[in-house]
Amino acid sequence: MAQKVEEKSIWDKLGTIDYRYVYITFLILLLIPIVRPIGIPMKIGQVTMDYYNTMKNLPKGSIVLFENWVDLSVWADTGPIVVATFNCLWDIPQDKGIKIIMFQSSMDGTIKVPSLLKKECKPPQWRLDTYGTTWVDLGYVGGLTEAGLAALALDFKNMITVDSRGTPLMDIPIIKEVAARSEPKGVLNAYDFDLYIWGSWTCTVPDTYVRQFWTAGSPAYKLPQLFMTIANCVPNAAPYYGSDKPFRGYIPGAAGAAELELLSGHPGEGVKMADMNDLGGVGSVIFLILGNLAFFGKKLTEKKKE
Repeated sequence: MAQKVEEKSIWDKLGTIDYRYVYITFLILLLIPIVRPIGIPMKIGQVTMDYYNTMKNLPKGSIVLFENWVDLSVWADTGPIVVATFNCLWDIPQDKGIKIIMFQSSMDGTIKVPSLLKKECKPPQWRLDTYGTTWVDLGYVGGLTEAGLAALALDFKNMITVDSRGTPLMDIPIIKEVAARSEPKGVLNAYDFDLYIWGSWTCTVPDTYVRQFWTAGSPAYKLPQLFMTIANCVPNAAPYYGSDKPFRGYIPGAAGAAELELLSGHPGEGVKMADMNDLGGVGSVIFLILGNLAFFGKKLTEKKKE
């Protein structure tokens, strides 16, 4: 005589979902932002707002010094900051007359930045047409120890002789124009800039940049800065942050980059990672709820049978 098979209750079915369906669900949730970032709303931190607004609200004719911070060993966490910062700068309207002088402080930068400028961080056409007059890439600048930074702040010719295209430094129109802003005329130094954007994941470096570009000089340079970094370095950056302090804003890692991407309207790798984290969390909560429903539903059913 055939044995009667007891039909499974809905709670039993919930509690024994095939794990392959769980894996497939998470795979789909994580693939969605990779294919197309959603930009799930998030709270934007004040430091990110200040970072963004400092660039957006630059006075007409401001000069920006941008040290392209590229370290491929931490690119997943820091790369989105560099890309988002580039896009914020390129979004500044032409009629504001903002000039950008940039350089790379790592060999990784000499590899990565030319590629970025052709793809994710491609300048608008009017910038491309005015290379050398509205912006310039000075290429790789090595030896930026504290002594090197001090020499750079004093006179760029101490550390740089040509731009990335081989043009002698003082033959570049933008360099000659900016170097004539302050005394001594014809010398490009920290006094000639209105904003310095730079980055590092060495948490003691902020002290060095503050010393050499804020407190050094006679009178002091007092050059406002934006800092790109990782989350671990926030305690070192926070004391220097404020409207009357060296750092007008800072971005701590990919999470901060996601906020900056949303603010600027350029969703990229930061938003992708944030979306993946959020959707993965949604999936975890859903299966947690289902598991608890199955457990307590079964308990309640068994209790009623008794």
